[in-house]
Amino acid sequence: MYAEPAGFDRRALMHVLTEWGIEAIELRYEPVGFGTHHYRVRAKDGQAWFVNVDELSTKTWWAHDDAFAALEGALRATVLLRNAGLEFVHAPSVGRNGSPLAPLAGGYAVSVYSVVHGESHRHGDYPTNELRRRVLAAIGRLHASTKLLPAGLLQRDRLRVPLREPLIAALANPSAAWSGGPYSTRAEQLVLPRANALRALFTHYDELAQSLRANSDDWVVTHGEPHAANVMRTTDGAIRLIDWDTMAIGPRERDRWMLEPLGEDDSTAYTASNPGARIDPEALAFYRLQWTLSEICTYTATFRGPHVDDENTRLAWSELEGYVHAM
Repeated sequence: MYAEPAGFDRRALMHVLTEWGIEAIELRYEPVGFGTHHYRVRAKDGQAWFVNVDELSTKTWWAHDDAFAALEGALRATVLLRNAGLEFVHAPSVGRNGSPLAPLAGGYAVSVYSVVHGESHRHGDYPTNELRRRVLAAIGRLHASTKLLPAGLLQRDRLRVPLREPLIAALANPSAAWSGGPYSTRAEQLVLPRANALRALFTHYDELAQSLRANSDDWVVTHGEPHAANVMRTTDGAIRLIDWDTMAIGPRERDRWMLEPLGEDDSTAYTASNPGARIDPEALAFYRLQWTLSEICTYTATFRGPHVDDENTRLAWSELEGYVHAM
């Protein structure tokens, strides 16, 4: 996220970090990424840490009623995969209580990571084909590792669009005022004229989802968002995949759509560890559409509810405009 939560209690965070044996003497908010708050921490012993603070109420894609348990399951899975030899998995450190996650008052959850020294990338397309192929190879290994994880540790992808119902209700009641904050009226004027187009997209989405559910026996462990911003190239030339909070059991296309289009060399990079794995073009189309609809629903919910004008909402408005105009 690009702005620290208003009134956030840094002292409470410093206290939670003692679960990892970290005596923090300096916390610096890092305005990077979207969906999680990040802090760079310097400990009394001189070691540096990267700390994630997740707002559990925003994890709307999970089927689990207990968002903390769902996130903990995902992070436990990354620790297991890293320990099994998947070196590209940047997993969190495990605390003294044996968990990679700790609760924080106010509906937050905290995880702690070693600092990765290297190059990060912007969200979007990969800067080089070479890096994309390396990520494809890593994703292929990830998909092939499904049996390394205990059954039930990870959620299964429900193939749903988070916050769909509030948007559909708003489209059905155009006379209701949108008055949550400074972007509400602009969001209303942007979204409501596209009501029919949005309903048509949801109808098509449901048709694609029905086909995917019929083939769920072949699902694998997936990262969920292997875009360029979630990959780092370390100073020694290795790659690390970060931000595993969207991890779930799902179709291979849940990851693969972010790495398209593919040439022959790209497919070879992926299938080297997944011989015979087939990719369904309709499933790729499903996940492209799911991303668009999820972004529109999430940002619309933000602007219909209470919000302020800060770096987070300014970026959210820019994103919402882009997705709606591209429909």
